[in-house]
Formats: sequence, C-alpha cells, structure tokens
Amino acid sequence: MNVSVVDLSANQKKLLVEIPAERVQKEIKARYRDLGKTVRIKGFRPGKVPITILKSYYGKNVENEVSSQFIQESFPEALKETDLKPLVEADVSEMRFEDNGGFTYAAVVDVCPPFQTPEYRGLSLDRQMVQVDESLEEIELERIRQQHSQLRTLEEERPVVEGDVVLIDFTPWVDAAIYSKGMRHDHMMEVGKGSIHPDLDWHMVGRRPGESFSVDLTYPEDTPNREVAGKQVRADVVVKEVKEKIVPELNDDFAKEVGRFETLEELRQTVRNQILQREESRSRSELRQRIVDTLVAQMGVELSPRVIEREIDRMIGQLQYQFESQGLKIDPSRFNTPEIREDYRPQAEKSVRWRLIYRRIAEQESIELSEDEQEEIYREVARLTRSDVQTVKREYGDSSLVEQYRDGRIVEKVFKLIESEAVFTDTPVKEDRPVEE
Repeated sequence: MNVSVVDLSANQKKLLVEIPAERVQKEIKARYRDLGKTVRIKGFRPGKVPITILKSYYGKNVENEVSSQFIQESFPEALKETDLKPLVEADVSEMRFEDNGGFTYAAVVDVCPPFQTPEYRGLSLDRQMVQVDESLEEIELERIRQQHSQLRTLEEERPVVEGDVVLIDFTPWVDAAIYSKGMRHDHMMEVGKGSIHPDLDWHMVGRRPGESFSVDLTYPEDTPNREVAGKQVRADVVVKEVKEKIVPELNDDFAKEVGRFETLEELRQTVRNQILQREESRSRSELRQRIVDTLVAQMGVELSPRVIEREIDRMIGQLQYQFESQGLKIDPSRFNTPEIREDYRPQAEKSVRWRLIYRRIAEQESIELSEDEQEEIYREVARLTRSDVQTVKREYGDSSLVEQYRDGRIVEKVFKLIESEAVFTDTPVKEDRPVEE
C-alpha cells in the first residue's frame, strides 16, 4: 500500500492511498470465484459461468464491495502510517480502479492545527464563597411542606380564597374565535400560583362552586406563546369544584412523616446539607466554566468549518435525545433549522477547542485511567445497556459511548490538576443571584 499526504491547509490534509494491483486483482478474482458457485444464469451450469458473463451481470456490485472493503481495511492503517488524527469522520472521494489493476482513493482529513498549549498552571481565578443562606433553607422546607399537603373537600360551601385548589373548565377566545389549544377541561389550579394567567387567580377569589363568569386577560408582548402574545383574551370560566389545601405544620411530627428523622432539627440539618452540596456543585461548575473560558481564549487557531458543523450535529442530536427520553416525539427537522444551528455555533466552537486543550494537557501530564477506573466504566455501561461486563468489552469497547465515559473521567482529572495549582480569590455570593426553588 502506498500512502501520501497533500497539505490543503493547517487544519485539512488530503490522504492519497493506492492499493497494489496484485492485491486488488486477487480479491476481485476471489469474489467472482465465490459468486460463480452460487449464482444461477440461464444457459450455464452452476459453477461454469464465464467470468466475462459474471462481470457483465455483477461487475458494478463486485467493484463496490471490493472498494468498500479496501477502504475500511486500509484507511486506519494509512492514518497510523501518516500519524494523522482526524477530528471528525473523513470524506472519502476520488475512488477508482486504475488501468494497471490497482485501486486508489483520496480522503480529506480534518486535523487539529498546530497550537501552543495555553498556560494552565497557576491560573488566577475568582471563586465564589459557598454559604447556606437561611432563606434558601426556608424555601426548601416550604417546598417539602407543599409536597406533603393534602386536598380536602369543603364541609360547608364557601367562596374561593387564595390557596384553594379549584376544578374548572377554561375556554379562551382569541380574535372572536375559540382558541382550542388553550382550552382546559376539568383543570385543577391552585389559586395564587398563576398557572394559567396571573390575573385569572384574583378573579377566581370569591367565586363559588357552580358559578360561571367571563374575564378579559391581557398577555404581554414577550409571552412565549406567540399566538396570544400582545393580545387581549376573553376567557369563559366554570368553577366546578373547590377543595381546601391542608399544609402540615412544621414540627417534629412532620419530620417523622417526611423521612427517618426524629426531630425537625434533624430534617433542617439534612436540608441544610443538601443545599450546601447544591451550592458547592454550582460554585464548582461556575469555576470550571471560567477555567474553560480562560484557556479557550488563549487558543487562537482556525478550526475547519466541517469540524464545527459536526459538533453542532452532535449537540442537536443530544437535544433531540433529551426530548425523546422524556417520551416527547418531535419532528427532527424542527431541531435542525439554520437559526438553531447558528445559535449553537459559538458553543460548538468552544466545545471543540476545549476538547483539544484538555486532551493536550492530559497527554503532556500523562493523565490516564487506571485499570480499576476502566473496569468501573465498563460496569456503568453494562448497567446502562442492561448487559454484562464481558459483553460491553466485546461489543462496546471501542464505541462512542465508552469513549464518552473515558473522556469524562479524563477531563475531571485535568480540572483537578488545574484547580490544585490555581491561585484563588474568594468572592462573596452575589445578592441578586436567583434563588432556586
């Protein structure tokens, strides 16, 4: 096999591969020999069909099969021989059988252009101080109380008050026609939560079961639903049933009901620890994003557009998978519009650059996975694919799924290395930081 490389640019190479005539013709003859044993052609006995006749019937098929086989077998060898490391799957073209009996093809390979490793030792980084605000603790306890609340049918009929849960029929009218997408039948709404429209809740207060009323609701211009954005919607509402929401008191009995806690203070401490872990995770995530941004900003090389496009494909595929994993069936073309691709482009470019950087750091620092870590990955993939470890090693050992897990472990080690040598400046939590509920 003869292999040569043509420089197209710093980030693209053209790989030229030539398979010798002797090897090619030997394989082609073997194919026709096997073919002649099985095909049935009128006028010829099995196994006695002349090769010229076989070529006239099956020549294109045989050439396609042989060319595919040679490309699959020789391309990895050619990459190894030329030390090219493609960033994405290469484009194979210019395939042809030469007059001398050989076979040649070309492949455009997108590679990482030469770049200087960013300075990752001794980074100066701001690190947000982790603290558990008392208000966060109270919000979480209130959320737990609400989760354990119960609905009780009213013993005596009374008007609706804030906090009640009402069963309603809701019929909206847009531009003098019923807006069917917004209709609700036997809809449960908690008054005061603004689940349909904030103004509807206050019109609900004071109503009684069996009462019907109409109300005009104005939707602002920035409403996500563009069909009602900036419009006044008339809604016909029927109050069918009213239930009282009973929220348990925050005491030791409640703590015992919630879980394995003897006192309310034990529950508070558990909630406090959970919030602390969440805040530490958030702070670590923000810190690592600053590390990525700092190092990526130092990598001033041009990447092949095709590499970025493939990364966008991967990100859109992940988005689609997230929807499908939740049981939502959405037309894939809706994810792959020019507008969505353009929105993803900056993040895709950053992701590719960061991947090149941390792999370079891992190589320079000889960061590898131990045998135990490899085995742990196989066990995790086995659990995910509902198979055994040996099957994973045999069938998934070189798969993108296993590679993704390996990459995750490697990048974690790279982060820890960078963090261990960074110079931190601790900053207080921003007062305007949104509270997670």
